[in-house]
Amino acid sequence: MSIRIKIEILVAPGCSSRQQTETLVADLLTGAKIEAGVETMVIENADQAEEAGFLGSPSVRINGIDVEVAARDRREFGLG
Repeated sequence: MSIRIKIEILVAPGCSSRQQTETLVADLLTGAKIEAGVETMVIENADQAEEAGFLGSPSVRINGIDVEVAARDRREFGLG
Protein backbone atom coordinates (compact mmCIF):
# COMPACT_ATOMS: atom_id res chain seq x y z
CA MET A 1 0.00 0.00 0.00
CA SER A 2 1.40 3.38 -0.97
CA ILE A 3 0.56 6.66 0.69
CA ARG A 4 -0.26 9.59 -1.57
CA ILE A 5 1.34 12.85 -0.54
CA LYS A 6 0.01 16.15 -1.80
CA ILE A 7 1.89 19.32 -1.00
CA GLU A 8 0.35 22.74 -1.52
CA ILE A 9 2.28 25.99 -1.42
CA LEU A 10 -0.09 28.93 -1.09
CA VAL A 11 1.24 32.40 -1.85
CA ALA A 12 0.00 35.95 -2.26
CA PRO A 13 0.79 37.69 -5.56
CA GLY A 14 4.39 38.91 -5.55
CA CYS A 15 5.37 36.90 -2.45
CA SER A 16 9.09 37.48 -2.01
CA SER A 17 9.53 34.05 -0.37
CA ARG A 18 7.79 32.02 -3.09
CA GLN A 19 10.90 30.80 -4.95
CA GLN A 20 12.78 30.08 -1.72
CA THR A 21 9.84 28.06 -0.37
CA GLU A 22 9.39 26.09 -3.62
CA THR A 23 13.12 25.29 -3.66
CA LEU A 24 13.14 24.27 0.01
CA VAL A 25 10.19 21.92 -0.46
CA ALA A 26 11.77 20.36 -3.58
CA ASP A 27 15.12 19.94 -1.80
CA LEU A 28 13.50 18.33 1.25
CA LEU A 29 11.57 15.88 -0.92
CA THR A 30 14.66 14.99 -2.92
CA GLY A 31 16.78 14.57 0.22
CA ALA A 32 14.17 12.34 1.83
CA LYS A 33 13.61 10.43 -1.44
CA ILE A 34 9.90 11.15 -1.30
CA GLU A 35 7.77 11.48 -4.39
CA ALA A 36 4.91 13.91 -3.95
CA GLY A 37 2.71 16.14 -6.02
CA VAL A 38 3.54 19.79 -5.35
CA GLU A 39 1.16 22.55 -6.39
CA THR A 40 1.69 26.27 -5.95
CA MET A 41 -1.51 28.28 -5.69
CA VAL A 42 -1.54 32.07 -5.99
CA ILE A 43 -4.29 33.50 -3.78
CA GLU A 44 -5.50 36.60 -5.60
CA ASN A 45 -8.25 37.99 -3.37
CA ALA A 46 -10.04 37.78 -0.02
CA ASP A 47 -12.69 35.37 -1.32
CA GLN A 48 -10.03 32.92 -2.50
CA ALA A 49 -8.17 33.36 0.81
CA GLU A 50 -11.23 32.43 2.83
CA GLU A 51 -12.16 29.54 0.54
CA ALA A 52 -8.64 28.11 0.72
CA GLY A 53 -8.20 28.81 4.43
CA PHE A 54 -5.18 30.92 3.50
CA LEU A 55 -3.43 32.24 6.61
CA GLY A 56 -0.40 34.01 5.20
CA SER A 57 2.20 33.95 2.49
CA PRO A 58 3.75 31.54 2.02
CA SER A 59 1.80 28.70 3.56
CA VAL A 60 2.74 25.05 3.07
CA ARG A 61 0.33 22.17 3.57
CA ILE A 62 0.89 18.44 3.43
CA ASN A 63 -2.28 16.51 2.67
CA GLY A 64 -4.28 19.57 3.72
CA ILE A 65 -2.52 20.12 7.05
CA ASP A 66 -0.49 23.30 7.55
CA VAL A 67 3.14 22.54 8.41
CA GLU A 68 3.12 25.44 10.87
CA VAL A 69 1.55 23.88 13.95
CA ALA A 70 0.53 27.24 15.45
CA ALA A 71 -1.41 28.10 12.28
CA ARG A 72 -3.64 25.04 12.35
CA ASP A 73 -6.24 26.57 14.67
CA ARG A 74 -6.17 30.11 13.29
CA ARG A 75 -9.20 31.44 11.46
CA GLU A 76 -8.07 34.89 10.29
CA PHE A 77 -7.97 34.34 6.55
CA GLY A 78 -6.72 36.92 4.15
CA LEU A 79 -3.98 38.46 2.12
CA GLY A 80 -2.84 41.15 4.52
